[in-house]
Amino acid sequence: MEQNRFRHRMWGVVLGVLAAATYVGYTLYDLQYVRAAELKQRAERQQQDQVEIAGGRGAILDRNGRELAVSVETESLYVHPYRLTDDDVRRRAARQIAEVLDVPTSKVANKLKSDKPFVWIQRRLDPKVAEKIRELDLPVGPAGAFHFKPEPKRVYPLGSTAAHVLGFANIDQKGVEGIELLFDDLLQGDPETHLALRDGAGGRVMQLIQAPTQQPEDLILTLDVVLQHAVERELERAMRETGARAASAVLLDPTTGEVLALANRPTANPNRYGKSTATDRRNRAVVDSYEPGSTFKIVTAAAALDQGTIRPGQRFDCENGGMRTGGDLVRDHKKFGILTVSEILQNSSNVGVMKISRTLEPEVFHDYVKRFGFGERSGIELPGEQRGIVHPVANWSSRTGDTMAFGQEVGVTVLQMASAFATVANDGVRVAPRIALGRRDADGFERFPEPPNKQVIAPDIARRLSHMLELVVADGTGHNAAIDGYSIAGKTGTAQIFGPGGYSKTDYMASFGGFAPVHAPAIAGIVTLDTPEGERHQGGQVAAPVFRRILATALPHLRAARDEGVLAVDPNRHDEPLRANWVRQRTKPRKVPAGSADSLPDVRGLPLRSAIARLAASGCRPEVIGSGTVTAQQPAPGDALGPEGRCVVRAERRS
Repeated sequence: MEQNRFRHRMWGVVLGVLAAATYVGYTLYDLQYVRAAELKQRAERQQQDQVEIAGGRGAILDRNGRELAVSVETESLYVHPYRLTDDDVRRRAARQIAEVLDVPTSKVANKLKSDKPFVWIQRRLDPKVAEKIRELDLPVGPAGAFHFKPEPKRVYPLGSTAAHVLGFANIDQKGVEGIELLFDDLLQGDPETHLALRDGAGGRVMQLIQAPTQQPEDLILTLDVVLQHAVERELERAMRETGARAASAVLLDPTTGEVLALANRPTANPNRYGKSTATDRRNRAVVDSYEPGSTFKIVTAAAALDQGTIRPGQRFDCENGGMRTGGDLVRDHKKFGILTVSEILQNSSNVGVMKISRTLEPEVFHDYVKRFGFGERSGIELPGEQRGIVHPVANWSSRTGDTMAFGQEVGVTVLQMASAFATVANDGVRVAPRIALGRRDADGFERFPEPPNKQVIAPDIARRLSHMLELVVADGTGHNAAIDGYSIAGKTGTAQIFGPGGYSKTDYMASFGGFAPVHAPAIAGIVTLDTPEGERHQGGQVAAPVFRRILATALPHLRAARDEGVLAVDPNRHDEPLRANWVRQRTKPRKVPAGSADSLPDVRGLPLRSAIARLAASGCRPEVIGSGTVTAQQPAPGDALGPEGRCVVRAERRS
């Protein structure tokens, strides 16, 4: 009996040992063969990981070096989950961090339970948030589970200023919209790649395995922050005062095509990109097309004058303010009778400009529209630029030539329309708009290539048209754009907005475009207001005052020479060539020692703009003949000014 019990016990021990040996053998087989690859990968994840640290990003600056976008040093929070061995500590840490970051606790808890050796908790923390986390009762520091890593963060110091130009760079400093997107490769330096290793003692070693090969560069824009602020301030005011749905404005240097300011409303703050809408971020001045209305009349007049199919003093019967085309009746805002070409522009007569367009062959008119840059992208360094709409002549209806003359059946962008005014201001030479001036790195500044230019209309025709547009402001629909001490040329526009039911009777696109000073333009541009509310909706009523207020800041800032309003030139003269008469002094000028305070400076050989500035500084009120480089002046250098303080300079373009 006793012997049987002993045998049973022995068999039990043997079977137990066999079972244990079988289990151990199976486990070893499972670990070494069945799950070997999986376990190896898990071990590698626990022991090492690749960490990519974003490279630096260059600054975006205005033309005078003011910072529009910069990268600043911030701190990012990460964790070594394997060091959080206490479940209570892990739960408390997740709760506290989530509260400071204002995120769900589960989101943080999942990161703290990861089997990776290195996990980001939050990238590029606000300094105040980082300080709050440091104040928590957490294992932070060299021996702890939590650590802070310095990382760059994109910041826009001026908030929403130039937001539609700049665009946005995301948390990884990748350009998403605007200049940030288009010049991402230039601005963004290569990242650093590190191998995060866990040593035998549980410590962590960061080993650099890929150094950056490309360093970031700065980008210099053509924008002037002072003018950009002025434009945005006045668009904000216009939106409040008119109740418009949206507004846009562009300012250009007419001689270089450089964009000095470009703004839209509504707008967004790139520092809070996630809180903005696509509508807020839409760069309307470049990506939206609209029917320009009467501002387009400058193209019609320019084409006919340049072709010689009309003369400045030629008179047209404006049919008492009504005329039919293609079965439709086109009306003027007033009943006009006989008007000269200049008066047609001054009074913005649709009937008059229709008759002007009828002097042109359709193919010729279409060609001039294209010459001014409509229907084509300008090539400006901004994403999403639209071509606008210019129908081929083969697709024109019987009324297209008539209605296009006053800005219907054609689609333009705000930038294209600003460029058209700049072309007239620049003696008929169209310089393609640009907004990127150059790049800067450790070796210095490199200017980007100059944009192409094209002679669109003859210089004397451009000057003749300029004086006509000057009278639009002095004694026409654009009088609300007038500024004491400066000659302003411009044109109003009030375009009915086309919708599903045809042209609206209540919704209008109000605009005013122009340039100043007329004798030596320093700035050209346009303001548009989309659907201003109330009875005051015309371009001359709501857009011209905005243009005036902008230029009241811009002209002194650019040190443009002051003049006394309209020059003594009759735009209705049709003798060739059109030019101002030399001024005969009422009293014989007296000679004074050269270089004295009373002497007239010698400006011969200087660029016209520089010459005008020097003459104005000496108290002279210059009148100008020609453009380019000064070849003659009256009174002569060293002579004293007469009692009227007037002087005349003649300039010519040198090949």
